[in-house]
Amino acid sequence: MYASNDESDTLLVAEQWLREGRQTALATVIETWGSAPRRIGSQMIIDAQGVFLGSVSGGCVETEVITAAADVIATGEPKLLEFGVADETAWRVGLSCGGRIRVSVECPDKELLYRLNQERSARRTALVISDLNQGHQRLIRENDDVEDDLRDEATTALRNGVSRILEVGEKTYFLNVFRPKPRLVIIGAVHISQALAPMAHMVGYDVEIIDPRTAFASPERFPASRIYPDWPQDILTKRPLDRHTALAALTHDPRIDDWALAAALEAGCFYVGALGSRKTHAQRLQRLAALGTKQPDLDRIAAPIGLNIGAATPSEIAVAVLAEIIRSFRFPKAEA
Repeated sequence: MYASNDESDTLLVAEQWLREGRQTALATVIETWGSAPRRIGSQMIIDAQGVFLGSVSGGCVETEVITAAADVIATGEPKLLEFGVADETAWRVGLSCGGRIRVSVECPDKELLYRLNQERSARRTALVISDLNQGHQRLIRENDDVEDDLRDEATTALRNGVSRILEVGEKTYFLNVFRPKPRLVIIGAVHISQALAPMAHMVGYDVEIIDPRTAFASPERFPASRIYPDWPQDILTKRPLDRHTALAALTHDPRIDDWALAAALEAGCFYVGALGSRKTHAQRLQRLAALGTKQPDLDRIAAPIGLNIGAATPSEIAVAVLAEIIRSFRFPKAEA
């Protein structure tokens, strides 16, 4: 029994396992209380030999979940597990953080998983509704019409991206939202970018760096990043921005930054930030307004970029920028 060190996406690996004919169980955190170590929706996959990928508690209860997964694979019957600090089982497996978690373990629906991964690959939000009483699942795509009594809840979940338990009469459902992996587009292969890119990758962002200055945008300076030594308009017309993307303009050069900023605002990126002083930003706003960007969109630009933590060095500024991006992702402003 061992944990795979494969850093690939858990559900893509699950699909691969199923295609290979490996019996697989899927464990999902469906409810948490207190200081639980993993968020709702966190998942791990386990095969019949106990090989697993992902986690539901950061190491606290995985052994018990793996044992339950073996039973689920053998019987085909799903299980609901609950671990809490007051439980003798939880103490034995190490959940001493003061929280409680509830975990579902089931054999994934192969066809549903394939279709879910297709939606995720296309960077479209999807929702899986699981009937916890009967074990049935269904996939709702962001443009699907839902005609039953879960319509309002499904629409809300797709819009706000929050996974949760739902009680409807005597039935209990788990609504698990799958949003596209957050993407960070960095305009400018500068010193700040050299610190920002690996940190953003470490916390789960797909990172792209765009800079037409080939002396800056080189593999030697960014050995682990996807680099495009070209103009933003040439790259972003082929790789469009979307509302699941953050854009940080760091060149301080309007010839490079301005088009990208306007495109990010038009695309509804969840975060748009730009390097520069308040005076520089005032001039930037005038240029963007001349390009046709409306005032409500201009007001969305975070400038000077980054949380105000007194950052001075390129690495400190990168920390401030990433913190601001994460805050925008985790606490989006309410829609009008």
